Amino acid sequence: MSKTILVTGANTGIGYALCKLLATEHGCSVLLGSRTKSKGEKAVADIKKLAPNASVELVEIDVSSDESVSAAAAAVKAKGVTLYGLVNNAGVGLNTNGDIIETNFKGPIRVSEAFLELIEDKGRIVNVSSGGASSWVRQQDEATKKFYSDPDISKEALVADVAKQAAGAEGGWPGTYGLSKAGLTAYTLYQAKAYPHLTCVSLSPGFIMTNMTKGFGAKLTPEQGCVSSLHALFGDVTSGWYYGSDAKRSPLTCCRDPGTPEYEGEENPDPTRYNN
Repeated sequence: MSKTILVTGANTGIGYALCKLLATEHGCSVLLGSRTKSKGEKAVADIKKLAPNASVELVEIDVSSDESVSAAAAAVKAKGVTLYGLVNNAGVGLNTNGDIIETNFKGPIRVSEAFLELIEDKGRIVNVSSGGASSWVRQQDEATKKFYSDPDISKEALVADVAKQAAGAEGGWPGTYGLSKAGLTAYTLYQAKAYPHLTCVSLSPGFIMTNMTKGFGAKLTPEQGCVSSLHALFGDVTSGWYYGSDAKRSPLTCCRDPGTPEYEGEENPDPTRYNN
């Protein structure tokens, strides 16, 4: 029986590439999440042109809206669908502070909670974060570094701190964007403890050519940005861990370049060990 996987923010970029690979190369039943119905319908049609027998279906979902997420979860539940995987991929970068936090940080929280009952035991939640997360944490004081890498972090304390940090953050990219993704990696730590029947991981897809990175010099294709997500869905991973774009465990408090040694869990990682 094929695995059913929901991917949010999937009408373009990494999300679309992931849906295409899941449907055409991994035999999955794909729920393609899109905020805009017409764009989502086009994405579904494009995949079916490549593989007419592919199992791809649109789920209209705006992760920044409680009402939209609740409606999407109800629609999927009504179909009697059980999810193997949920990929929280939807994200924004060059938006207002409020939009960035609502989409990149609070979005995965509301989606994960709304769809939780639909995820099968031993299923997976994959949170698409960014190298910007560890870049943001690296610049903070020691107490903040410890807070955002604490495996016993509470959701309530995290939500409160992200709100406090956002109030004083440098707007847009990279300030609030990095904060939002640091919050997401920290939320993954919470999920690992709260949902022991699931495997919950966060990851960096790499610096990928998408609408969000246009003009910033990204050179990798969206398909190349799926390496870590595919590993998170099907590979041997540990719940709560953060993986780099090369699918290797990476630290939360400093950046790790692809191809450098895999993070071994040391408390104060040496940045020089993980930089090319």
